[in-house]
Amino acid sequence: MLEIPSILWRRLKLHVWLTLPCNGITQEPYNNNRYTQRRGPEIHDWSPTGETSWTVCDEPEPEPEIESPEPEPEPEPETTWCRHEGSFLYSYAGDSFNTLEEAQAACLVNSACNGITQEPYNNNRYTQRRGPEIHDWSPTGETSWTVC
Repeated sequence: MLEIPSILWRRLKLHVWLTLPCNGITQEPYNNNRYTQRRGPEIHDWSPTGETSWTVCDEPEPEPEIESPEPEPEPEPETTWCRHEGSFLYSYAGDSFNTLEEAQAACLVNSACNGITQEPYNNNRYTQRRGPEIHDWSPTGETSWTVC
């Protein structure tokens, strides 16, 4: 019988080991937690010695999605109103209000409204007006506001 020197034997075992199909890797806790290649292809979901195995999946596992925080909504741009002392706009465009803020809010959603006129002769009520021209010669001391 022919005796193979140990160095050749180790090389032969390495060559065979490298050319064998590998279907997974198993961590062996009883063997200093070494990892060994396994031919498989079956995976057993039990191990009497506490081994853990890994295989190559057909599809890679999806990366966990990192949820980015929802962007904060842009604040609504504030509407700037210009005050015109001693002026009025022609024609009513809707209801009148006790406060300037109420009248301005109503005017912004009323497509017929182009401004607000305060009427000192009408309990200082704020009225929505069509305009759009501003008349700066109020004989009754009115004041008007338009979006700048």
